[in-house]
Amino acid sequence: MEMEVEMLSVHTLGDPDGRPVLFLHPGNTVGTAWKDVVDQLPGINGICPDLPGFGASAHLPLKDFEDSADHLARFLEAEGLGPLPVIGYSLGAYTGMMLTLRHPHLVEKALLTSFQVMPLKGRWYLVPFLNVISPLMTTFRARKSAFKGLGVENAGSWSVTPTSPCDARTLRSIGRLACDFDIRDQIHSIARPVLVMSGDQEMESIQESVHLVAEASPNANGAFASGGHGWPVVSSAIFLRTLKAWLVDAPLPDALKIV
Repeated sequence: MEMEVEMLSVHTLGDPDGRPVLFLHPGNTVGTAWKDVVDQLPGINGICPDLPGFGASAHLPLKDFEDSADHLARFLEAEGLGPLPVIGYSLGAYTGMMLTLRHPHLVEKALLTSFQVMPLKGRWYLVPFLNVISPLMTTFRARKSAFKGLGVENAGSWSVTPTSPCDARTLRSIGRLACDFDIRDQIHSIARPVLVMSGDQEMESIQESVHLVAEASPNANGAFASGGHGWPVVSSAIFLRTLKAWLVDAPLPDALKIV
């Protein structure tokens, strides 16, 4: 079933009568990338939007993560949803964090993985580089290569699609926004339980962010899984066990390193 509120397209997956859970996708995918995950979570009604700039929401520009969070809030309020659990991966984690900070009344708790909370080291050359290669990164060959590098080239609903889910402008925006993202002065104001995660082979700034959030907020915890940026897909069994435990406030899997 498809729902549209103020130009934001949202897929509902899983049990339509189940517990609503908001799933926020990473870049180069759309909401339906979560299908395999939701299918293995009995009793869950997966609320899986195409974030601004992506899929059926591609005509809604990705302005910043705050604007994307506000679009999500308008949708949730219009549908009478929330507070509900929020799961965000990479791009979805930035958006999920801003939803948690700006609209805590809509968030029960959040599990956010693979993002950083301070400006990226080397942004001075990364942003111009991303601007140059962004048109190339919309091609199937380049996206397939990027997915292969993450270990998710052929991974069910996470697999690369023949058509790019976003345009070069959106990719440029993601690069700039992620490189400049800085909420260090807001971490102390996190009002809902947040679990921040990362692969133990991630970029240094992302790993540092797990420690920073866990140490700076009394409402936050951190954990590391084995792997890099693609760990939720590459180690899908551990990710699924983590989600199942987290959703019912049970102990997290022993395979994780808790901060």
